[in-house]
Amino acid sequence: MKPDLSRIYPANYDAHARSVAADAYWQQVRRTINGTPVSETQIGIIVEAIASGLSLSPHDRVLDLACGNGALSSYLFDKCAGLLGIDISPYLIEVAQRAFSRLPDYRFEVAEVMSFLRHGYRPIAFTKALIYAGFQYFPREETLDVLRSLKEGFPTVTKVFIGNVPDRTRADRVFANVIPQANELDDHEARIGIWYDPEDIVALANAAGWWAKCCRMPADFYLSSHRFDVVLDRAG
Repeated sequence: MKPDLSRIYPANYDAHARSVAADAYWQQVRRTINGTPVSETQIGIIVEAIASGLSLSPHDRVLDLACGNGALSSYLFDKCAGLLGIDISPYLIEVAQRAFSRLPDYRFEVAEVMSFLRHGYRPIAFTKALIYAGFQYFPREETLDVLRSLKEGFPTVTKVFIGNVPDRTRADRVFANVIPQANELDDHEARIGIWYDPEDIVALANAAGWWAKCCRMPADFYLSSHRFDVVLDRAG
């Protein structure tokens, strides 16, 4: 069955990616400032946060959920033994396969996250997992299942990095005049997705069996004022 894009991502997610140049990798996934791609310095800050948060080693195999076009994933290739990126967008995976795959160890596939976690790749293959700028677009009713499936179905995954989550406690730093209503901040189909209170996402991770710690990006990161990251460790 063909995945329902509107359930997982904003309605214009796939369409937007197709609307820009085939090699405009950061524009395709909206990693931009006022429409201009972020600098390599900013990408370096993200990569360092991921590598540090996951304690990446040359022996790790990474499962990258909601990987987009693989541009960010590719910066991790030299830091791990293998990576599989999955995304629901056929177009973005086509870009990832064309521009960034390094077969057989660094590859990309079209898949819906929950379907993959339940029926996908051999779980023994992965030691770390990543969800960067994608968790807020999962329907809230699926988030516990996502984290629980990673914990129970992938026993060799020791750490999960959830990155670039909109901070509900800091929404006023973005919306200076009128802060959106609660239902708007809870809409996974909105352009920014669901805004989470850090304490709530820690509680969610704990309920799924993970020990969780929220982290802040350096002040010179372009979204540091209203985004946070979460590192999950296998409890016990």
